[in-house]
Amino acid sequence: MDFENKEQQESGLSLVDIFNIIKNSWLMILFFTLLIGALTFFYVGRYVEDRYKSTSELLVQVPVSGGQIDSNTLINSQRLLETASDFAKSPYIVSKVRTEYSYFFHTPENEAFLNAITDTQIVRNISVSYSNTSFIIKVSYSHENANFSQIMTDALTQALMDEEDIKMFKDTFIVLSRASDPIDDSPNRILFIIIGLMGGAIVGVGLAFVKHLFNNSYMTREQLEQGTGIQVIGVIPEFEMKEGRRK
Repeated sequence: MDFENKEQQESGLSLVDIFNIIKNSWLMILFFTLLIGALTFFYVGRYVEDRYKSTSELLVQVPVSGGQIDSNTLINSQRLLETASDFAKSPYIVSKVRTEYSYFFHTPENEAFLNAITDTQIVRNISVSYSNTSFIIKVSYSHENANFSQIMTDALTQALMDEEDIKMFKDTFIVLSRASDPIDDSPNRILFIIIGLMGGAIVGVGLAFVKHLFNNSYMTREQLEQGTGIQVIGVIPEFEMKEGRRK
């Protein structure tokens, strides 16, 4: 069989052909679905940790000139809000937390957590959100230890409140709420497992089609006629032989 005929054969897959490919390879598809699903379940149970998040709220004060707020003031205040959000999770603030507010972490456990992570890891676990319709920013910290997440949020909030070295942020923040009680912020393990099962099924189906791609045999009379250019005169039917009763 030459390559051109083979290409013609493979390009004419119908829905029935696709269904038959999947049906004939269902054991392989099931195997990879369960295999990758089990590996995902093991990974989730072993390496995905519970996490807890604590959040505080800060008001960014709008500088008012002459007792009025004009459009330019609002635009500048909006820019200040965006800058303050980035500033809240900057390495500068994290460094201040380590040096000037280390007394927040007075217990041996919290000191161990603080010393075990780098500034980059702390910044990665900080999240800051704000609304374009208000001047309130929410500072959150996520960690596998609930108590540490709350203390770190408090320390970050205090570092922002006491900022005096940068004039732009001096007396800018007002605390609306201190660090809240930590809430469960763990990854959705069930979703991980579902994605793993779906990924396994996709791998199985993909391998089934690859197997079909390298299959040199003809599955139907039409494929044989198209691939060889010769008309099929007769087909031997499939039938089952039943054993007769022995006397």
